[in-house]
Amino acid sequence: MAFHTLLFAVLATVLAAYAVVIDTEGLPDTGLDTSSWTAGQLPPLEDMWSLNDMQIAAKNVITPRFYASYRTAALDEVTYQNNLNIWKNVRLNGFSFRDVSNFNMETSILGYNFSAPFFIAPAANVGHTSSSAELSLASAAGKANLLYVPSISSTKSLEAIAAAGVEDQVMFHQEYIWTNRTQLIDELRRMENSGYKAIFLTVDNTGVDGIRTRSLRFTGGGGETGHSATFNLQALAEIQSLTSLPVVPKGIKTAEDARTCLQLGFPAIYVSNHGGRTLDGAPTAVEILLDIRRNAPEVFAGMEVYADGGVRRGSHVITLLALGARAVGLGRSPVFANIWGEAGVSRLIDMMRTEIETTMALMGQANTATLDATSVNTNMVEAMYFGF
Repeated sequence: MAFHTLLFAVLATVLAAYAVVIDTEGLPDTGLDTSSWTAGQLPPLEDMWSLNDMQIAAKNVITPRFYASYRTAALDEVTYQNNLNIWKNVRLNGFSFRDVSNFNMETSILGYNFSAPFFIAPAANVGHTSSSAELSLASAAGKANLLYVPSISSTKSLEAIAAAGVEDQVMFHQEYIWTNRTQLIDELRRMENSGYKAIFLTVDNTGVDGIRTRSLRFTGGGGETGHSATFNLQALAEIQSLTSLPVVPKGIKTAEDARTCLQLGFPAIYVSNHGGRTLDGAPTAVEILLDIRRNAPEVFAGMEVYADGGVRRGSHVITLLALGARAVGLGRSPVFANIWGEAGVSRLIDMMRTEIETTMALMGQANTATLDATSVNTNMVEAMYFGF
């Protein structure tokens, strides 16, 4: 008996020594048990019950260099952390005595109908997560009738991504403002020819990228980004003449810029701080939407508004919708889910749907289209942001 007890103790010690220990970076503790995982190998997809679980799993699988390239943010990552933590200062209003039996989360974006008010946002170089790269994001989104917006810095060509979608799938595409005008015009033409229906034009990193220390430790110094540093209002207005597709400025962080885009005739804006990867200290999507509501409320009546930043739960989507966003982007999370390929992305979509429907029912709300400012309490955020 003593021998067996000693043997079991030794085996337990050995197994503990090889158990995977992952720095969860302050993400919410969901009870995820990684003790049976093997470093560098995919854990079971059925163990994933939140988008944060998928980030931890990705950290176990992706090489440190490429995990850092997805996870990194600018400077001290203040904006990145604020994106994740702003939700703690928002309260959801739960109304009783409501019929929520006929639930609906369908929406339209620039006139195209989708099954849910969230979408897969642009993210570069998804191929470091799986060989299918952006193709599995496209196919998963298409099967769910969800919008996917690939990055111009994708692993796969924009033509290959367009071809990976299901029949009649609607995709938009992201573009940068390149110094090389010929490159810009050529890429816009290729997007038109490949069937993309709109352009998300990133406007928040003209000239330079943010200093992303976490990834610089692996890559060393940067180099030329190719982004134009002379992009002004005249150039912004001119962009619309370079393509037949609707152009949506992405990276709006102030009410002033939102109003300017409305005055220039853009059909929509995309509120975003680039996942905290450009200007560290930039406000969160919650704060930017509150700024627009206070200082340029005509924007919501005159154009569509999309938003992203630190969205990991259905309640986060609901908050941004209530503050005026028509649709909400998911950036890093679908990339992390893609370590399982299409199956992982599909599970992420299903989890987000379930969370939205469940939270809406508990709030006494049956339709995401009817959410408004009465659905949330943002007094704590406003007191900190506006100073009263």
